[in-house]
Order: sequence, then C-alpha cells, then structure tokens
Amino acid sequence: MTSKIHLDEQDGTVRLDDLTIEDNELVAYLAEHDATNREEAFHQALRIGTATLSLAETSKEVEHVKHEFEQMRSDFEAEIDDVREELDRRFGDDGEVSSILDRHLGPEGRLNRELDDVFGGEGLFARRLDEELGEDGERIQDALDPDREGTPTNRLREALRGEIRELSKQLQVEEGREEVRQRTTEKGHVFEDTVAQFLTDLVYGSSHSFDRTGEVVGELAESKVGDFVVTLGPTNQRIVVEAKSEQNYTQPRIKEEMREAIENRDADYGIFVSECESYVPNKVGYFREFDGEFLSVALSADEDDNVDSRLFNIGFNWAEMRAVQSHLDAGDDVDPEFVRTQVEEIEDSVSKFTNVKRKCSSIRKSTNGIEESLDDIQGEVTTRLNNIVGEMSKSDPGTQA
Repeated sequence: MTSKIHLDEQDGTVRLDDLTIEDNELVAYLAEHDATNREEAFHQALRIGTATLSLAETSKEVEHVKHEFEQMRSDFEAEIDDVREELDRRFGDDGEVSSILDRHLGPEGRLNRELDDVFGGEGLFARRLDEELGEDGERIQDALDPDREGTPTNRLREALRGEIRELSKQLQVEEGREEVRQRTTEKGHVFEDTVAQFLTDLVYGSSHSFDRTGEVVGELAESKVGDFVVTLGPTNQRIVVEAKSEQNYTQPRIKEEMREAIENRDADYGIFVSECESYVPNKVGYFREFDGEFLSVALSADEDDNVDSRLFNIGFNWAEMRAVQSHLDAGDDVDPEFVRTQVEEIEDSVSKFTNVKRKCSSIRKSTNGIEESLDDIQGEVTTRLNNIVGEMSKSDPGTQA
C-alpha cells in the first residue's frame, strides 16, 4: 500500500495525497477563521499538536526517572534503618559496646579497680612514695633543703654564688679598667691643654698661628688624627702636632700615627709630643727625628717630674727649621754645608740638654730620697727623746703616789 504522506527531511517538508480528516473539533477550530486564514490556522494547529506530542513523550520520561529515584530513596532509607538498628544494638545505652565499657571502665569496672589498686590512697604508688619520700614528704624536703650540704639545691646555690662572685670580680675589674680609661682620657685632655698653652706662648707676637684640630675630621675619611696644626706665617707651611699622655707607645706605632697625622692634616712636618720619656721606648728617648719627616720629643722624665716647656720650644724650633729647609731646598742661595753643620751642632746641643735633664731628674729623685730619709731620722729621734722623757718622769717626786 502506497503511503499518502511524503516527507522530505532535507527540505523539511510534508506532502499529503487526497487527505481527509474527520475531526469535529478541528472543523470547529478552522470555521472560526476566514477562508483566507484557514491554511495558516491549519499549519499552526499541526505545529501545536506536534509540540504537544513531543512534550508528552518527555513527561513520560521524567515520570519514569522520578519513579526510579523514589524507588532508590526508599531502598536507601530501608538500608539506613537497618544500619541504625545495628548501631543501636551494638553502641546504644544497652548495646554490646556500652556493656563492655561499663564492665571494664565503669565505677565497678576492672580498669577502675586496677587504677585504684595502683594510684588510690592505699595503692601501690602511695606506698612507694611514702617509702621513698618519707611521711609527709620529709625526705623530699630534706633533699630540697638549700642549707643541707650535698643536696641538689645546696649545690645549685653554691654554684650560683660562685657565678655571682665571679661576675662581681669581673665587674670590679671592668670598673677599674673604666676608671683607668677615664683617668687616662682626663689626663690626656689636661696634657693637650698644656701643649696648647705652649703653642700660644710660641706664636705670640709672631706671624705664626695654630688651630686645635683634635675633634675635626681631616683629609682622610673619618680620621681626626692630629691634635694641632701650626701655620708658619712667612711660607704658609703646616706643622702637625700630636700630643700624647699615654704609656707603652712603641716606635712602629709612633711612626704609623705620625705619618697618618701628616697626611690627614696635609702637613709639611710633624711633632710627636710625649708627656713622659718613660712612655716611649728607650731608643726614642727625649728627642729623636724620624726620616726627616717628623720629630719625637718628651717633656719630662716620668709622671713625678714636671713637664719642661724648654724641650717643647726646642722641638718646635727644630720643626720650623725643617719645614723652612724643605721650602728653600730648591734655591741656589742656600749653603747646604752650612745648614748641615748647624744641624749637627744643634743635635749635639740637644743631646747635652737631654743628658743634663736626665741628671736633674736623677738628682731630684735622690733629693727626694734624702728628704724622706731625713724625715724618717727625725721621726726616730723624736720617738726616742719622748721615750727618755717618759722614763725620767718616773723619778719625779711630783709624779709618785
């Protein structure tokens, strides 16, 4: 039988041959439209019917899925009820686990009895504590008594006392060092003031001038080496002066510090002034020049001796001579032989001066020793005379009973 419905899926068309539809509702629906609109109304009715049929199929599928889910939920709930019943049977108030725990851990349980046997008031642990520590902890009290020799706390206290004593000694030593440093610093400032006064006297009435530069940074980065700078009026040459009141200065240290001072103050010559000859090495002594660059001069024998401005004046005049000499060396009018001879004679004179200075210091010390001896003799004589007077007073009738 040949089909009267022809479909063209590529073109999306449906062709019907000799189609007659017997449907009162369709006839009534199309009768409501004009003859010119009935074809469009028919097409619309077909589209709506097709969509309705598709929707019905989808609804059937949805209902099927819903039914499957309901069935699955019902199955899960049944299984959950079974699990809940099993859990309650095993872990509920009257369950197997609760019964086991109560039997072992309850007030009358096995574990509670065993703990009481060990840690109770009359248990094994309490008895052992009494044995080891004594009644009311007497033994532990004795063991922790810091006054009881040999106890841990006693040993700890003694160790702490030892540490404290050691720290106290170190603090005392450090305080002593700080006091020495303070005295040295103060002494150094005092000596610098003395040198400043000597320089003031030297430049007074001359074209020379000086600046105190010990707290001023010089040519070298962050360096303040060089306590004074003297500027010579005629030539504008510079002499740097380093004043030291410090013990145990070595020759290499003197050289290093003076070369740094000359460079830092852009000086032509330098003077290292030590307060005491005893502060510098013996080979440096009262007066010594180093490589024609700087001079070391000491102003006293030791701390008990007074500083001598004459030694400083000689040192300054020497430095001035060297600075001027370096300034005029290029000229033809200077007789180098004359200069050399004069320098040698000056060195001899300075040597004589320092020898006499040492003899004066020796004589002064001897004099002080003699004065001390005379004081001692005077004391002894006075004591013996008083003893004689006391002995003779025994025979005075006025003193007898």
